[in-house]
Amino acid sequence: MLSLGLTACGDNGSDEAGLRDQIRTLQAEKKANEDAVTAAKAFVAKVTTYSYKAGEHDFGWVEELQNEKVRSQFEERVDDLKKAIETSKTSAKGQVVEAMGRVVDETQVEVLAFVDQAITDPSGEVSVEESSITLTMKLDEDSGDWQVDTLTFLNQVDS
Repeated sequence: MLSLGLTACGDNGSDEAGLRDQIRTLQAEKKANEDAVTAAKAFVAKVTTYSYKAGEHDFGWVEELQNEKVRSQFEERVDDLKKAIETSKTSAKGQVVEAMGRVVDETQVEVLAFVDQAITDPSGEVSVEESSITLTMKLDEDSGDWQVDTLTFLNQVDS
């Protein structure tokens, strides 16, 4: 079917080459979107999952942020977050229920993730909070891995 479309465009070789380039670009962008969204979902699950028990709340994800300004903003808050989690004796399990990407180019994808976070209080009661997070994912061309450049919580639960 593609070859029919290319043939129907005319016999001009440059038109055909241009269409082939567009197809390659679209295929690369589709793959970039799929890979970036997959990486973003895994990252968001880490960010939204924690436990008050000693050694069970890992904020190592902060070090994975590639944007120095964003990373330093989160680093400033980590101790307060840990204290709040330990004091409230809560645990949470985050699950991305939907995520979608908008391709900027083959090396950058903006991702919007919708999250359900099951929060367990000291009595064992569970409540589910819904939130959304945007991430800017950038491709590390050396490793081929998608990295989080920026992270923004769009709506947070008030404490």
